[in-house]
Amino acid sequence: MAHPTRAVPHNDRHFPVGWLCLLLILAGLAGCSSSNQVAQQSRTAASAAQTVSMVLDAWVEGAAPSPYATAALHSVGKTLADVEAQIRSAETAEPAGRAGLTAAVNSLSVAVAHAQAGLRVNNRTEVKSAQQDLRAAMRSLAAAYTSAFGPKL
Repeated sequence: MAHPTRAVPHNDRHFPVGWLCLLLILAGLAGCSSSNQVAQQSRTAASAAQTVSMVLDAWVEGAAPSPYATAALHSVGKTLADVEAQIRSAETAEPAGRAGLTAAVNSLSVAVAHAQAGLRVNNRTEVKSAQQDLRAAMRSLAAAYTSAFGPKL
């Protein structure tokens, strides 16, 4: 014997309670997706920064040719610009966290541009300075990520 399904009236239609629960769950997940997107974009920025760090280390040591390093930094620069735009446009419940992440990704972009300028003129001192800027920006990104997604005490 089938059990009757309770229904919730809505505009002359009746929705089974199960469907209503499903709709509420999906709406809740949609609200979380922006936060997940921001977290994923933040991780992409961190990965891109690690790539730049390794490429610059190799270039400073003479293990990576300038054209390779320049191309890698150009590609990462575009990735960081995309990441920053995605984070900036995401609608999250924590705008302060989003702002901190956006600022950190912007700092990464500035460091990459600084490194590109040093590579163009083959200036190791400028590239090493850019590496320091990059490391500081990576620390800022880690702190902003922890602030936005870490446990709240």
